[in-house]
Amino acid sequence: MRTKIYSISAIFFMLSLGACTLERESYNEIYPENFFRNEDDVNKALAGLYYMPFRMGYGSFYGVDQYSYQVVSDFTAGTMASRFLDAPTYPQYQEHRWEENAPSGYAKNFAERMYSQYNRLTGILQTIKRIEESPITDALKAKAIAEAKCLYAWVGFIMYDLFGPVPLVTEEALANPNEKILIPRLSDEEYTGIMLQYLDEAIEGGLPVRQNDDWGRVSKGLALMLKLKFYMANKNFTKAESIARELYGYRGTEYDLMGKGKYLDIFNKHNVRNREIIHAIPCGLADGMQNRSIIQFWPVRYSQERQCWFTFGMRWEFYDTFEQGDDRLNAIVTSYTSINNEKNSRSEGFLANAAAIVKVDDHTYTGGEYASVDLIVYRFADVMLSLAECINENQNGPTQEAIALVNEIRDRVNLPPLTDAQAAGKEAFNKAILNERLHEFMAEGLSRQDKIRHGTFVSDSKALFPNSQSADHKVRFAIPAKYILESEGIVRQNPGYTTGNQ
Repeated sequence: MRTKIYSISAIFFMLSLGACTLERESYNEIYPENFFRNEDDVNKALAGLYYMPFRMGYGSFYGVDQYSYQVVSDFTAGTMASRFLDAPTYPQYQEHRWEENAPSGYAKNFAERMYSQYNRLTGILQTIKRIEESPITDALKAKAIAEAKCLYAWVGFIMYDLFGPVPLVTEEALANPNEKILIPRLSDEEYTGIMLQYLDEAIEGGLPVRQNDDWGRVSKGLALMLKLKFYMANKNFTKAESIARELYGYRGTEYDLMGKGKYLDIFNKHNVRNREIIHAIPCGLADGMQNRSIIQFWPVRYSQERQCWFTFGMRWEFYDTFEQGDDRLNAIVTSYTSINNEKNSRSEGFLANAAAIVKVDDHTYTGGEYASVDLIVYRFADVMLSLAECINENQNGPTQEAIALVNEIRDRVNLPPLTDAQAAGKEAFNKAILNERLHEFMAEGLSRQDKIRHGTFVSDSKALFPNSQSADHKVRFAIPAKYILESEGIVRQNPGYTTGNQ
């Protein structure tokens, strides 16, 4: 693909927007010769890398809208629904309709919007180059580069999760931005190897295990989680177990599981920065990093303070898979009388097409589009269930350690231990783990990758939706046609799709 090298002035035009914890300044003109002169300049550059893909606005990875990474992940996995069933574009996600000849709608447009984000990788590499050339101290330089490399791998994982390998700009292309240099996609092994190398270098660069003073910046914990996600996606369970054990080793010192009966406390404004959170995107009304979770998920006219849209909810069929007594059911609204005295339930009103998910709560929210509670990306419960899954795979069946890890997650939400049948063998235990993950991480954007890894992504779509067009190749989105054409045949389409070359 033709490399797209943004000019340095274009890249840093947005730097004045900064990140939640960083002071902002306005620059009219920014060029290489008058930027990256000191630590403050470098911090502004890093803030820009966070702002664009990881902010809360439309078009970002975590914008909590119909084009955001975590919402689409749950829609395509069939765990999420919309109360707007008269809008045919939402079922397209569930039915896996995103080929070039599919009807226009969110599912088809999502790939085009999201694939363009691969250019963020080029921008991050440019920033790293500028930091390397800056006159700041070696210690500050190493810290800044480590942070940028972790961000590079974070963007890289999201793109890989959705599309497989995307073109990565080469040193030659970076050095010759005005030349036409076509860059092919790497193999899965090559691409993953580069991302893992960057994560290793980020860790070696001195990232703190957990961010406390600089909440929201990347950490060693996040870097390890991204390594774990890469290994799990490629089913390298041996290396995944090693990373999961390293993360688990920080239990009690840096990270931990919230206690029994405190599932909803994880997502509560009063417990911001709790120990279960490995990484969250910090949000606040004053700094432009607002979280749409409440306006999008809470029921319509549920209370005087929370006048919400309730765009996204839980499929009732998925709700039926929860066990009676599960504390996580307290995060789901199945009936209510609105402030206008409207009756809402599974059979009538706003809840007829979906149950409402109210697990995220911001006690400072007083209406409007935004709330200021942090958006959680990864948490310690994921480490525990991933470790249990890896043990099961590597030992060809569950061990007492693996069973205990799952049972602790269940005990936290007032559920009994797994039955003997659920832990009877590798296949049964894997099924139990997937079920636990789907319930534990509802509306957190992990269900798509979990179902793909467990081999149920395609079959579930076919079973749940009569008009499903799912197929084995739908575990990855198609590369949008315009990028195939732009590459002049260098970029190969994902197998199974007919757009451009194969």
